[in-house]
Amino acid sequence: MGQNNADRNTKQAINQTMELSIPSHPRFLQVVRAMMSRVAAMLNIPDAKTGSIVLAVDEACSNIIKHAYFNDPSGVIEFSITPGKTRLEIAITDYGKSCDMNLMKPRELDDIRPGGLGTYIIGQVMDEVEYHCGNNGKNQIKMVTRLMP
Repeated sequence: MGQNNADRNTKQAINQTMELSIPSHPRFLQVVRAMMSRVAAMLNIPDAKTGSIVLAVDEACSNIIKHAYFNDPSGVIEFSITPGKTRLEIAITDYGKSCDMNLMKPRELDDIRPGGLGTYIIGQVMDEVEYHCGNNGKNQIKMVTRLMP
């Protein structure tokens, strides 16, 4: 009976929105990657899909650190992770420089040069991606991946 209560409590906790704030410093990306891996494990997401989710979140955070905060570690990056029965929604918010929607479009793959593929990668591995730029002094990327029912 104790195990059933623990399983039920874990399932209830998994279905709640989780929030985290980190400084805009690359060393905290390992915390984010570990968190996303753990959330995916709790949701029984297969390893390959977990890797894709972690990659998308890492790319989004790297872009925020570089383009919104210009590598200033005093900025804040906020995460809201909302699991559901059929989808996992991840919202990442920053208060840095307002993003430019024209620059959010992925570049052509044959445009070979270092960097600049973050938005392309995010779009390829997530099922839905929305960018909200400069709304009330904040930028937000919402990413959704569908889960097996």
